[in-house]
Amino acid sequence: MTTYSEAIDAMFALFNDAWVDGAGALAETTLVPDIRWPGVEEPEIPPVDSFWCRVSTQQVSEPLTSFKSGVAPTENKRYSAVGLLFVQIFCPMSDSRAMEKGRLLAELARDAFRGKQTANDVWFRNARIQNLPPEDRFYRFNIVVEYTYDDIG
Repeated sequence: MTTYSEAIDAMFALFNDAWVDGAGALAETTLVPDIRWPGVEEPEIPPVDSFWCRVSTQQVSEPLTSFKSGVAPTENKRYSAVGLLFVQIFCPMSDSRAMEKGRLLAELARDAFRGKQTANDVWFRNARIQNLPPEDRFYRFNIVVEYTYDDIG
């Protein structure tokens, strides 16, 4: 069982670890491409010649799945939370290999969740890559991952 906050922290940590380990090499830069996190205000967008990504989540539903959790001593109700995690990757048009590098970064982001679960039982499924139209001098990729976890309320 996990709470909403614990689930978000675990998902973001899982992505951060994969991104820090592999994104710099894939983008062929000495710096790990910047990650923009929800709730962390940045003074400006990254430079137009850099790779970067933005991570967000959307809770879709939290239906009641049982009246007793089976977890002593509370025996509270169990809710099964379902949501979507998004990683939007921005690749500078000024880089002649931006699309190639962007595809590799998109695969890295997708594979961070594909077939995985966190230590606190957040499960991931249907991780996929979507191509998006360019925006403001950046090519874009969107990674969408469905997640689920049980919460006791």
